Formats: sequence, structure tokens, C-alpha cells
Amino acid sequence: MIEAVPACRRCGVCCRRGGPSLSRRDLPLVASGLLRPARLMVLRRGEHVADNVAGGVGPLAVELVRLRPGPDGRGCLFFREPHTCSVHSERPEQCRTLSCDAPGAVAATYLEDRLSRRDILASDDPLAALCAHHEAETDLVRLALLCRRALAGHAPSREEVARAVRLDAAFRELLPARAGVAAADLPFYLGRPLARALPVLRAALGVGGLYKPVPSA
Repeated sequence: MIEAVPACRRCGVCCRRGGPSLSRRDLPLVASGLLRPARLMVLRRGEHVADNVAGGVGPLAVELVRLRPGPDGRGCLFFREPHTCSVHSERPEQCRTLSCDAPGAVAATYLEDRLSRRDILASDDPLAALCAHHEAETDLVRLALLCRRALAGHAPSREEVARAVRLDAAFRELLPARAGVAAADLPFYLGRPLARALPVLRAALGVGGLYKPVPSA
């Protein structure tokens, strides 16, 4: 007996929940200009996000490049009501794999062969070097540890977090002013501002509140 291959019913349920993350098999869509930076955003390693596939909220183990949300701030950028994908014939790999009748196919593979900024930007592109420098200096895994130390009263950790926030803000001014990057493209090149990517950072830098300075060791 031949098993039926799950097929997309084009009901729009998954589209309303958000856009897909991209795999290396989506590089032709990037090269064609369909998935240009203004339509993409990066979720960085260590960023706390809601995981619709695995469930729950937690830090990402790997960097993900995904489609930005649409005007409602949640659904896929290419979704059109009542239940239409405006790029269905050129939809990303994750959309092709996902089926309401067999969601396990995406769950088993969605962190494999993930597309990153390094895959998209040419190695000799100055923006690749700037993104790599920003990533190293504002590493979210390290910042999360520093925030926990700051909340315990460690003054040097709080200063390190504050320095990273200042550097992140400087990059967001530098790229449009000096590198010609459109402000709309920054979520792809730099990801979300640190306080949005790492909510604990806001508490770590809060005046009063949880932070109580103690003499440094």
C-alpha cells in the first residue's frame, strides 16, 4: 500500500503563526533577491525566543535567519488573508516541508543545515567582518552570564554589560552612516537590539531595582 504524501492544504494556519527560518537550500531565493535583507532578520545564538516547533521559550543553540513578520507583527511577511501565500511557488524549504498532517518532519530537521549570515554575506564583504566583530563583542551567551552576575551585585559585570549596550548602539548608527546600510536592513545584519534579544539585560542595567552594588573583589 502506498502511503499518501502529506500535502499543504493552504489553510494559512502556520503562516499566521510566523514566517519560516531558512536553510542553505534557500540560498537561491536569497541570490534571486526574493529574500533580500529588508525581508529577513537574524535570531542570534543565545537569544531567548519562543520556539513554535520544540515548544517553550529559551536560548537558541545556533543562529537562525528567518523571514520578518508581517504588518501584524506575528504572521509571515508573505501571507495574505484569507489564506494565501504570495510566493507559494517560491516558498522557502521549511514551508515546503511543513504539513499540518505531519508536523514531525519540520521538528526533526529545523535546526539542521540552518542558514546564517556567514552563508549569505561574501567572505570579502566588509559587512561580513563588521557583523562578525559585533557578534563577538556582544555575544549573547556571555552577556547572559554577565547579567546574572550583575544582578548578584558584581559591579564590573554591570559595566561590561553597559559597554556592550553602548557598542551595539554605535554599530546601529555606524552601519547606516558609514556603510550605507538601510536602517530597515539592520535586523538582518545585527539582529534585534540587545535589550530586546536578552530581556534580563534590562534588569541588570536598571537603576535601583534588582541591582545593588557591592565592592568588587
